[in-house]
Amino acid sequence: MKNVLIVDDHPMVAEIMGTLARTLFPDAKVETANALAQAIDCARTAENLDLVLLELRLPDCAGITALTRFRESFPAVPMVVVSATEDRAVVMEALDAGAAGYIPKTSSAPVVMAALRLVAAGGTYVPPQVLQAKDPGGAHEGDGELTERERDVLRLMVKGLGNKEIARGLHIAPDTVKNHARAIYAALGIASRADAARALERRGIKLG
Repeated sequence: MKNVLIVDDHPMVAEIMGTLARTLFPDAKVETANALAQAIDCARTAENLDLVLLELRLPDCAGITALTRFRESFPAVPMVVVSATEDRAVVMEALDAGAAGYIPKTSSAPVVMAALRLVAAGGTYVPPQVLQAKDPGGAHEGDGELTERERDVLRLMVKGLGNKEIARGLHIAPDTVKNHARAIYAALGIASRADAARALERRGIKLG
C-alpha cells in the first residue's frame, strides 16, 4: 500500500481515519481532501493511488453521485465508503456502484482496521448489521423487505442462475451478488437459495 486518499469534510473524522490508515499501512502516504473536486485533483497528481476512503456527504457533491463521479475518473482504484448513514438500501446501492466496502462511522477502530485490511487483500467489506434480519420481535424470519436491486438478484436467483450469470445479467461484480444474496437470506429468513421460491410463495411476494 503506497498511497491512501481520505475524502471527508469533517477534520476530526479525516484525522482519525488518517491515523488508522497510517497504523495499518505504515509505509503509505496518506492525503486528505474535503470536497470531491479536491479529491479528484489529488487523485490525478498521486502516483499509484491504492485506496480511497470516501464520505458520501460532501460540500460539492452528495450521495452515491460522489462515488460514481470519482469512479468514472478512476475506475481501477478501490474505494471504501465511510459514512454516518447505515441505511441498508444506501449500503447496497454503494456496493452496486462499485464500492469495495462500506464502513459506518459508528464502527470501532478495530473494526475499521479489519475492514481496510480485508479490502487491501482484495475482498469486499459489508457491515454485519446490514446482513442481519431486522425483526425486533425475535422471530426466525426477517421482515421480507427487499431493495429494488435485491429483488432483481432474487428474480434471477429463483430462475436458477448462478452468481456469475446474475452478475453478468445485472452488470455488477460477483462479490456484489454474494452480498445481495446474504442480505436477501436475512430479509426472508432463509438459509439458502433453495428456500427462496418457497419463501416468496409463503409470503406472497411478487417480483414482477
